[in-house]
Amino acid sequence: MIKLYLENIKDRLTKNDKEYIFLCNAKNIYDGKGYQFIFDDDMDKQLAVFRRDGNLYCLSNICPHRHQDKIYDGIIQDLKVSCPEHGWTYELETGKNINHLQGLRSLKKYEIIEKEGKIYIEFPEFEIPKWRENL
Repeated sequence: MIKLYLENIKDRLTKNDKEYIFLCNAKNIYDGKGYQFIFDDDMDKQLAVFRRDGNLYCLSNICPHRHQDKIYDGIIQDLKVSCPEHGWTYELETGKNINHLQGLRSLKKYEIIEKEGKIYIEFPEFEIPKWRENL
């Protein structure tokens, strides 16, 4: 688990009118493994980053099925990741749920860039659950 604070991230870049923030050094993301990033000490602000066959993917780390933060630890096969808790399966490239019998909700996908040995993601807009609004 890697913790980051959005306001403290100074290394940023702009590409095609989108803002990207530094996530980590590229050498720290290995092929075939997922990584968990938590922002601002908020368990609902999490991303999962994967490198598969040299390509990078970034998805929400919160499975919409039971609000589990385990996508990063899922089984990766054929450019898909399965949540290790209950088996919901999502495309790495789009975040889409591939089995509509499991439900219609998908994972949010974020653009990710590798540049000069660094990994950047588009500035994350997290979806906070409605049930938290009254807390």
